[in-house]
Amino acid sequence: MPLSQDHGRVWKKITDVYQQWDQDRSNLMAIDDLSQRLPDIDPELIAQTLAQAHAEGMASASHEEGVFRPVPNH
Repeated sequence: MPLSQDHGRVWKKITDVYQQWDQDRSNLMAIDDLSQRLPDIDPELIAQTLAQAHAEGMASASHEEGVFRPVPNH
């Protein structure tokens, strides 16, 4: 199932923040760090968006370790 409109907007913000943080897109970013960089977005919505993006193959994530990375060329 594609990202909902709300999740799509949040995903865009997530990828923008990630791109600023790691231009090579090679490192895993802490989800807590992401929440701090996007204080205007509910952390639960961030988590839901990351879970949906992971399910769609748009992100690699380790919820146990609390990290994620957008999949290149997606």
